[in-house]
Amino acid sequence: MKLQNMSYLKLITSLIPLFFVLIGSMAIADEELLSVSVKPLASILIESKQSTPASVVSLNTSVISAEITGRAFKIYAETGDIVKAKQRLVVLDCRSYDLAKKQAEASLKVSQAQLNLAQKQLRRNQQLLSKGTIPRELLDNSQASQETSLADIEFKKAQIETAKLAIDRCTIRAPFTAQITDRMVQQGQLLMPSSPLFKLMQNNKLEIKTNLSPRDVASLKNLPLIEFVTADQRYLVTVRSFIQQVDETTRTQEVRLSLAGNTSIPAGLAGRIEWSNKKKQIPPEYILRNNASLGVMIADSSEEGTAKAKFTALDNAVEGQPAFIDLPNNTLIIDKNRYRVTDGELISIQK
Repeated sequence: MKLQNMSYLKLITSLIPLFFVLIGSMAIADEELLSVSVKPLASILIESKQSTPASVVSLNTSVISAEITGRAFKIYAETGDIVKAKQRLVVLDCRSYDLAKKQAEASLKVSQAQLNLAQKQLRRNQQLLSKGTIPRELLDNSQASQETSLADIEFKKAQIETAKLAIDRCTIRAPFTAQITDRMVQQGQLLMPSSPLFKLMQNNKLEIKTNLSPRDVASLKNLPLIEFVTADQRYLVTVRSFIQQVDETTRTQEVRLSLAGNTSIPAGLAGRIEWSNKKKQIPPEYILRNNASLGVMIADSSEEGTAKAKFTALDNAVEGQPAFIDLPNNTLIIDKNRYRVTDGELISIQK
């Protein structure tokens, strides 16, 4: 019996070093686990924002031209001036049209005198015909003379109105309140019909113009907050109209948006339209590449303090951009050392 006990003692004594080696290797293995920090998904989600290039356009940008032939007599506006509706821009030399009007008025008096004579002759011939002293032919001639005189009077009146219209067109006026962006007429210049005089831009009626894909058009409808963003300003805008036509080349639709009533902004200014919806997105810094896929690395916790790293691919994720994510809000997203950890690796979670 004493010999048997001594054998057991020797066996236990031989196993003690092996036990300590095993304990030491386990400690070393635990120390070698990659330490990471995690964040709940809900704490890092950001508001979903979309944007597209846009520009400010004027509702009316017109080239004002001459409508008659005439020489520029006096110019009342210069480039950069703000002009009101019906304000004089340039006056032409109108003496030839004034003379034409006077000639037409004088000719009208002659025609009216001829009409008076024709009417008297007609009444006289009617009396003579009733007595049988003249043939029917003379009465017909007097009736024709009266009709001719009436037609001639209408023609002369039309000539007077034409002359008045030409005189009115000698003064070129602004069709609406606007800013003159270019003056093309020169003092003393002989103008012909359609000769350009001024370029006008209506600066108190502006809109934002942009082009969107049909999918973005659908997302833009009924949103409470849409902004036009420039380098240093943000302006609230509202959708006025969607053009119901998709461009065959760009496959986009034109959208017109209205600025607030008192907004002062230059036409032609370039910027972006920004809008957001109720969906949340994960910031781009948490999106990483695993082989050919883009996604996030999460901690699949199984025991307190330790977990297994798991790569979750995100559909339609684009590198460097936020992405929509369909995971529970309490999902643990690996933060620190997320670029070092590999899919399926055991990790240690920092407290």
